[in-house]
Amino acid sequence: MQPSEDGPRAAGKRGAALRRSTWPWILGLLALAAGLRLAAMEQVAPYRLVGDEVYYVMVATHLAEGQGYLYRDSLGVESRALRPPAHAAILSLLVGGGRRPLLQLQVALGTLLVVLTACLARTLFDARTGLAAGLIAALDPTLVAYSHYLWSETLFAVLVTAALIGVVRGGRAPGVGVAALSGLLFGAAALTREIAIPVAAACALWWATAAPRGLRRRAAARGALLLACATLVVLPWSYRNYTVFGRVVPVATVGWFAAAEGNTLEGSSWLQVGPEARGELIVEYSSRPDEMQRLDFARRYTLERIRAEQPTWIFKKLVRTAVRLLGPDESIGQKIRAGAYRDATPALARAFLGASVLFDALIVLAGIWGIAGARGRPRRLLPCLVLGVVVALHVVANATSRFRMPWMPLLIAYASHALLNRPGLPGVRAPLSSEE
Repeated sequence: MQPSEDGPRAAGKRGAALRRSTWPWILGLLALAAGLRLAAMEQVAPYRLVGDEVYYVMVATHLAEGQGYLYRDSLGVESRALRPPAHAAILSLLVGGGRRPLLQLQVALGTLLVVLTACLARTLFDARTGLAAGLIAALDPTLVAYSHYLWSETLFAVLVTAALIGVVRGGRAPGVGVAALSGLLFGAAALTREIAIPVAAACALWWATAAPRGLRRRAAARGALLLACATLVVLPWSYRNYTVFGRVVPVATVGWFAAAEGNTLEGSSWLQVGPEARGELIVEYSSRPDEMQRLDFARRYTLERIRAEQPTWIFKKLVRTAVRLLGPDESIGQKIRAGAYRDATPALARAFLGASVLFDALIVLAGIWGIAGARGRPRRLLPCLVLGVVVALHVVANATSRFRMPWMPLLIAYASHALLNRPGLPGVRAPLSSEE
């Protein structure tokens, strides 16, 4: 009797057919995402650098010139670890060619983010949800705009989304290799934005809590490996900071200044930091010539402000953080107000801003719906832990709509699931984890 085709060989054929049918969609997503982002870049170029873009380009230039990781502000105050180093380090490889190669790099990262968003949704749910998530990410005006901003958000979003894909795969098919790779990605993300480390801890906790009782110790060990690998990536930069400053600075010094700014709550309009209060804070912060003195001042200021706002501090910060994180994206408006888009018509800029507001609102609402209605406790728990850690840290420190951007791929994945499957109705795929 001949062996049946219904065994591993048949499964392999089905898998190969599925991969062949997937490739055209992936290539189509790449073409759509890259085309839109290149068109947007050409439409607005040349544009003036705004805000943190000045910082990253200056540091990249100093790195390329051999001056090291150095920033010098308009008052001549120098910083050597103000912000995490990864984004400026990558820009330094291309900064000698002028502005255009830097923008092209950002477009490439923005295009890659679309594919990773599709992969995250597919890993969480299914291929159809992955395709829908990729289309939403490709068309999202906010993600299109960020793909030509020289800020660190796009690089951070790429790294953390790739890490989350590994985390989800590790929840379904536990393995040391997946844990180690996810940890390395979180470490690289932490060198872009420090918030990646607590998010990595939340993912390690997810592995432990989503596993059955008999497997929780093994899952906790994989979580420890993830955190160890992330720490190994960060350690060389931390050691560099120790040799420069003579004290421990894990990644950057800007965190306490951001917390100081975010905890300036006095006045009737405590939902926003007033220009006068912010100006006074910056003057006092910048008046200290030593970077460690500035860090210590920002820490003291923050703790004093938190004590002064008791017992209403937590309520004010919760409301303020929600309004700031969920409000219209300020970055596009900031660019428009600063005249950064010199050759773009005001009508086009305003239309783009309006479209971004509508798109983001729909993604956030549908994403919350998708999280609440996702089948299987692990699927619901993962975004709650990740986004819960993100929100909690921004409550303590500072919040702005720009900080929402790196987490949009996760929300897009759940929004796509909600729009396609209508959580609670039949047709939803089986629970995420094989360990449930």
